[in-house]
Amino acid sequence: MFCFQHKYFSCLSSFLLIVQLHFSLSFYLTDSNPILSFDNQVREVHLYTDNHRRGMYLQMTPDGRVSGSDAQTLHSVLELKSVKTGEVVIKGQSSSLFLCMDIGGHLRGQGLYSEDDCSFRELLLADGYTRLISSHHGFPVSLAPRHSPDRRTVFTRFLPLRNTLARESVPEQTPDNERNFNVDSEDLFGMGLNAMVSPQFSLDR
Repeated sequence: MFCFQHKYFSCLSSFLLIVQLHFSLSFYLTDSNPILSFDNQVREVHLYTDNHRRGMYLQMTPDGRVSGSDAQTLHSVLELKSVKTGEVVIKGQSSSLFLCMDIGGHLRGQGLYSEDDCSFRELLLADGYTRLISSHHGFPVSLAPRHSPDRRTVFTRFLPLRNTLARESVPEQTPDNERNFNVDSEDLFGMGLNAMVSPQFSLDR
């Protein structure tokens, strides 16, 4: 009788092991490469930042330039994907470029994903804003002027706003009457300029 029970439980254990293995393989998801799996669990947002004088949206154009726009555009539609707990990859929807940062903290868009340059820690603040910190370089994503001494604190708080723009409803080209934030200008808010041009953080691709 003991022998029979032993064989019974042994067979039952083997059966349960096979079933468990089957389900484990069935639900295994390969999600380690953000390039191959960017269509899963993606947040489509506009990243809005402001100070007491101005608000703007982070945008990335197909030539790799990162700038601030007064209004939402197709270039400001960004796709945020979590690649691990508290860490995201950001991709421009219209440009198909990844938001990346170099060793000096300068932003650029590039077509090839680099874990060191294109991964950001997402820090949620109590007021609903978010700070994005380069996982490798330690600098925050900022739309402050390149040489500003306050670059680590100014325009570094972003409010992710859900995208409601239809792709066909907004022109690809920036309208003439839309001002872009020139981060390299000494006249940051256009007080003495008739027009402002879109900045270029880095030409290195």
